[in-house]
Order: sequence, then structure tokens, then C-alpha cells
Amino acid sequence: MFMKLFTNHVRTHGRRGTYIHGQDNNQILEIASSRGTRKFTRVPVVMYATTAAGTGPIHSVPPNQMNFPPLMSTLQPQMSQQQVSQISQGSSNPALLKAINQGQQQQHMGPPPLGAVGGSLSSAATQHVMPGIPQAASGMPLQLQQQQQQQQQHSQPMSRALDDPNVYHWICQLTYGPNKEQALLELGRKREQYDDLAVILWSSFGVMTALLQEIISVYPLLSPPTLNNQLSNRVCNALVLLQCVASHPDTKTAFFQAHIPLFLFPFLNTTSRQRTFEYLRLTSLGVIGALVKNDSVEVVNFLLRTDIIPLCLRIMESSSELSTTVAIFILQKILLDDNGLQYICATQERFHSVSQVLTNMVEQLTMQQTPGRLLKHVVRCYLRLSDNLEARRLLQQVLPRQLKDNTFTEILQDDLGTKRCLAQLLLTLNEDQ
Repeated sequence: MFMKLFTNHVRTHGRRGTYIHGQDNNQILEIASSRGTRKFTRVPVVMYATTAAGTGPIHSVPPNQMNFPPLMSTLQPQMSQQQVSQISQGSSNPALLKAINQGQQQQHMGPPPLGAVGGSLSSAATQHVMPGIPQAASGMPLQLQQQQQQQQQHSQPMSRALDDPNVYHWICQLTYGPNKEQALLELGRKREQYDDLAVILWSSFGVMTALLQEIISVYPLLSPPTLNNQLSNRVCNALVLLQCVASHPDTKTAFFQAHIPLFLFPFLNTTSRQRTFEYLRLTSLGVIGALVKNDSVEVVNFLLRTDIIPLCLRIMESSSELSTTVAIFILQKILLDDNGLQYICATQERFHSVSQVLTNMVEQLTMQQTPGRLLKHVVRCYLRLSDNLEARRLLQQVLPRQLKDNTFTEILQDDLGTKRCLAQLLLTLNEDQ
């Protein structure tokens, strides 16, 4: 039996059916399956998971905080009405009886309307997965009703992920099963379908360990560069799931506090121009980019304690356009933070390292036909550096001449935002002369 435990939501999928978990005040746990009902008395506060490797404690949960939602909508495809009746007879577990009764009522009433939020999560799970969902009310203004409908529409994909048995199946395959490579691919597709997949991945026992094992397994192939396409694609699929966790607001903080991004730095440190390594660098940068996307001070402070800035600078000089774009995006986000700007401008050595790479990029962009995407990041980095008084004085000496003359006038004709940033940069530098 494979048991997957989630915060505020427990559901087990075994080889012969689906199991539900309930708990009463006497700490009695019953597991209902197609083969009958099994009762375990005196369940301690430490929950256990049984796998092929044995049984061990997973997570400590106070008994009075273990809330289990009705799961009869999942039991119905696997169990007949007669089997459900057999399970309910003789059971003393109120949670189990309540789940069965609600499932039978829903079976007679049919599926919920399209506007309803799917699933009957506990209050704690609802607040965690679908925060801020208001209750239905009559007589509300039209604007409030529209806002409520939009919130409910946004909440629907988040609730469905918890009820999708395929998610549990592929998580079991990823952690214990033989089809790990296929599980990485399928879960990567699920991230586009469900907004809360990151919460499930982070909360599922063994998933983060399995993803880190996929990453660490190719370290010996980085130097000398012997990584093939199949392994590169497999690791990239694992990195995509890490990016999913890094971008979710409920898992981002725990993700970088666990220092998981440090496992990606060996990929960023590679210099091979082979496609397999280019994909690794690009996908690894995507994970870091997901962390800094929402301007988090904690994320920037964490990255400043790493080697992310010199790694990004090297990628900006030697990698493909896509990798360079993501790398300079990360640098720009660090500069936009006050601590990041102060860190880079703290010494002339750091400042010149950044400005020299930006200057080289400007010279390369003059030879490209479509430099607009990179140029806007370069201009914004220069503009942010000019906010520091010492850096402003140095920029008056090292700012590339291509940004001072009309080299990029035609290119920026349709990009009003970058055009204004460049004009503001030149105005700021000319004021101090």
C-alpha cells in the first residue's frame, strides 16, 4: 500500500482500491477498501506510512487538528453500493459514517453546478488552498457578485488537483514506482492544469527527495561533459517541477529556506555550449527567476549569500540569447532591491564586474537585428545603478557611447517604456556633470 499524506487532506490509493481515513475522539482510525473495513485503535499523534521499505513516522499532527474531507466521490467508481453499505454497517467512526452519508446524498442529487467550488475541503484546507473565497450571499451588488464569480473560477483548478487520482498515481510512481521518468513528464504537464500542484508536491512525502536525487545523479556527467539528451531531458523535467514549487506563494519561502536552489548551481557553473547543457542552464535559471519574480526581499537576501551574481554575469557573456535574457532578468530583480543595489555598489570591483558585462552586451546588441528584448533589461539595469551616488559618478565615465547617441533610436521607436528609461538615465547622468 502506498500512502500519501497531505496537509489537512489525506487520501490513500492502493493497488486494490481507494482508502479513506477517519478519526473520532477516541483516536480510532478505520480504513475502508473493497475488501472490507480494517480498524486500528489508539492511533498516536505521529502518522505512519507503509511502503516497500517498511513503516515509519511521517508527520506529527495533534488528533484534534486532523480534518478529513468526504471522499465518497472518489470511492464510488471503485466500490459498489452494496460494498459501501457493508462498510457503513457496524462502524463506530463518525467521520466515516458522515462521509458515506454525504456521498450517498451527492449520488442522488447528481453533480454540483458549474458555478460551485468542487470538493468539500475542511476549513483549514480551504484557507490554505483557496484563501479569500467568500460565501454565497443574496442581494449583493452586481460588482461584488462578479468578483465572487471570478474568485470561484480561479479556485476551481486549485480544488480539482486534490481530487485528481492521476496526481497521486504519478507521485507514487515518482517516489516509489518504476516509472519515474514518465512520472516527471506527466506531473510537469499537470502544473499547467492545476494551480495548487506545488502545494501537493511540497507536502507529499519523498517528492522533494526524489527530485533532488534526479539532479544529483547527473553531477558526475558535468565534468567532463558526457551528459546525453535523454538524461538532460529527464533532469529538466525535474527542474520544471522545482520551478513550480518555487513560483507558488505558499511554498516559495520554505523552498529557498531549505536551500534547494543551491543544488542547481553546478548546472549554472557549466560552460559547455552543447544543447544538453544549454537546456540545463536555461531551466535552472528558470527556477531562480521564479523565485525573484515577485520582488521578495527575503529571496534577494538569500541569493546575495550565494554566487548567483557572478554565475549570471558569466552566462550573460557566453550563453544563448534565452539563457542570457533570464540571467539579466535575475540581475535586474536583484538590483531593484535596495539590499541588492547596495551589495553590488559596495565596492568598485563589484560595480565594474557588472558594468563591464553590460557594456559588452551593448556592443553585441549593435550587431543584432532584433536586440529589443535584451536591450530593455540592459537599460533598466543601468538606470537602477544610477540611483546609487557612487555608481552614478562611475557611470558618467563608463556608459557605452551607443546609449548616448542615436544607435538604438529606430529600435526603441515602438518601445516607449525602454525609451523613457533611457532618457531618464541620460538626464540623471547629465545633471551631475
